[in-house]
Amino acid sequence: MARSYLGHVLPDRLDLKIEPTRTALLVVDMQNDFVHDDGYCAKAFGTAMVAGFQSVVAPIARLAAAARTAGVAVLYCRVVQHPDGSLASPVWLADNLRHGFDPLHCMRGTWGWEIVDELAPQPGDVVFEKLRRSAFVGTQLENLLRSRDIRSLVVAGVAGTGCVESTVRDAIERDYFTVVPADCVANNNAELTAACEPAFRALLAPEDWTTSDQVIAIWSGS
Repeated sequence: MARSYLGHVLPDRLDLKIEPTRTALLVVDMQNDFVHDDGYCAKAFGTAMVAGFQSVVAPIARLAAAARTAGVAVLYCRVVQHPDGSLASPVWLADNLRHGFDPLHCMRGTWGWEIVDELAPQPGDVVFEKLRRSAFVGTQLENLLRSRDIRSLVVAGVAGTGCVESTVRDAIERDYFTVVPADCVANNNAELTAACEPAFRALLAPEDWTTSDQVIAIWSGS
């Protein structure tokens, strides 16, 4: 149960943190260019590059369906770029190139920029764009959360050590209880996905590094 400390209420159970009316599910960068076999990453680096990303599509789909049924807000962020580089920066471009990634993905209005069909946003969901790794940087996300009186985020998507971790860190710094279902975040393959677990365990309370089944059970009241 929740406890009080220095005048603040501290929920110390997962069910207390993700009460549906005060929680949002944030799906990060599940876009064709990152996830689909015909997307930019698979074309540039081979389908093995996206196998890990594809492994979380089904768990996220189940989680999103449970969220909608429970009345949890479902938000999607997606990377956006312009062909002329006007949304980029020297730092952003250099960092991508340093990792061997030519940043020509997710151009606004293209198929690659769209959310994968299996996770297509539904009526009532919110989709917004981001320019950098964190879903908080240069976006309307915080205003969306404040306007809905959201205090907790369940974060899912790709890549675990990139945009997901950056978003989780920023959510915590902005005073949101932050929960990550382990089976709903991924890197390019199973080995790299497993390697991101220590970072999340260090960032999160033990009960907040969880599974989609646990979150769904809470939201469904089972």
